Amino acid sequence: MLNRREFNLRATAILAGATVPGFVRAQGGGSRAAALRLVWPYDTSSLDATGIGVQRSTWAVSVHIYDRLVSYAVNDLGNGTGEYDPARIEPELAERWTVSDDGKTITFHLRPGATFHDGSPVTAEDVRWSIARALAMPAATASMRVGGLTSADQLSVLDTHTLQVKLPAPSRYAVAVFTIPFAAIINKKLATAHSTEQDPWASNWLKTNPAGGGAFRVGSFRPDQVMLVRNDKWVSGPLPASPQVIFQTVPEATLRTALVERNSADVAVEIPPADYQAVIDRKIAKALAIPMRNHMDFVALNSGAAPFNDVRVRQAIAYALPYEGLFKGVYRGRGVALYGGPAEVQGGVFPHPTPYATDIEKAKALLKAAGHEQGFSTSIAYSAGKAAYFDLASLAIKNSLEKIGIKVSIDRLPGAQFDERVARRDYGMLLENRVAWLSLPDYWMRAFYSGTTTSNLGNYQSEALQKMLQQLQGDATPEQYDAQTKEMIKLVTDEVPLIPIRQGAVEIVVGKNVTGYTYWFHGLPDARSIQHR
Repeated sequence: MLNRREFNLRATAILAGATVPGFVRAQGGGSRAAALRLVWPYDTSSLDATGIGVQRSTWAVSVHIYDRLVSYAVNDLGNGTGEYDPARIEPELAERWTVSDDGKTITFHLRPGATFHDGSPVTAEDVRWSIARALAMPAATASMRVGGLTSADQLSVLDTHTLQVKLPAPSRYAVAVFTIPFAAIINKKLATAHSTEQDPWASNWLKTNPAGGGAFRVGSFRPDQVMLVRNDKWVSGPLPASPQVIFQTVPEATLRTALVERNSADVAVEIPPADYQAVIDRKIAKALAIPMRNHMDFVALNSGAAPFNDVRVRQAIAYALPYEGLFKGVYRGRGVALYGGPAEVQGGVFPHPTPYATDIEKAKALLKAAGHEQGFSTSIAYSAGKAAYFDLASLAIKNSLEKIGIKVSIDRLPGAQFDERVARRDYGMLLENRVAWLSLPDYWMRAFYSGTTTSNLGNYQSEALQKMLQQLQGDATPEQYDAQTKEMIKLVTDEVPLIPIRQGAVEIVVGKNVTGYTYWFHGLPDARSIQHR
């Protein structure tokens, strides 16, 4: 495998017009148009969305090589892009499903013509085993539980193409949970042939070996490059336009955009502001910003540790943040501002603008009431992988908090060190962003405002919120749901363990002849809909 320095040297040579081995071209000597090339900053060390060494890039690759029972409809945004619609679930491997009158039984009917890449038919037993495996995997169990799934005993095979799911109570996520990458349908016979007593779910083998039946099969795989070949027998959706897809690791954003502008790649993702604007100015390729309705940039405050365990301190910081400078100066006004909203929050939608806006005098008064009139010292940490925005954002926050006496040191950490600090709860403040795969208000509350997992970045523990979540029924009417989630949103807005800044926009660069890029809840490219015009 090429190291990153070697790869970038070779890619730079391509930009200069040289023919260089190592930058893979379409199989069979096909033209550039025969293969869709996507360049991103990620390595991909695993193909298994629930297993060992899973990364964000794994989820993107997984949705190409594995089916799920269901997916989402896509809304056309009118500019050659689309976004998934969380309100409309559509068939994928399941051609249809029924939900019992009491909401506790879901019956999935599989497409009878579906096959895995090795030609064997997809059966309800494959589905049962796959979901049972997800329930057994630490990375997936919490997400599956949201849909009411806690045990493989809830899964029953009625016949070759029919699976039934029994729930202890109705859940609004009962069907939606089967859209996520963790719910990938795996070829049981192929996987279990490589299981061991120590590894009954074949996690070691599935890390580097596919066992799917999705729209693409794996042509070749290494951490810096994944080549996919279209599965022409796929029946779970429209056949992709591109016969081949290549996901290529290119660490430097400037090089990613240059590859698209020189027609050596079709799509570049994770584009920082300066590079994005340069593409707009040059007008060689298209720079696109697609709304991320299930995303939030925020500052997290460690509400389990002093001085942030005092709600007045957290509110003081919420009033001291330089929101306009962050949104307009750092984020260039792209996305949706999540500050300066009405005093009364709304239910049924999250995130939405909070009432907080910059008010230094109010912030000082709150600090004084909390016994910190002279301020205090703390730190703000973030992952170096998100430095394109967070370098500038952290400086703006540091300068603004100094106005109320809070001295802030900035900790720009490698990703692994950042994750370790989060796991230890060894921080004062964090700069971070997250997406919610199942983007409804109570999902945000369960995933990011409660529990003991590292997703609860505010380290927030509220008996009141837990009680509200327990009282929310899975079959609540829309009116009941709005009223009850409004109460939750008001609580976390008042107690502010997380300070929302904006809903983001995924910023990408695509060739002028490329269309069909769709934003999905996992935030990563889906080549199934992308095509050359």
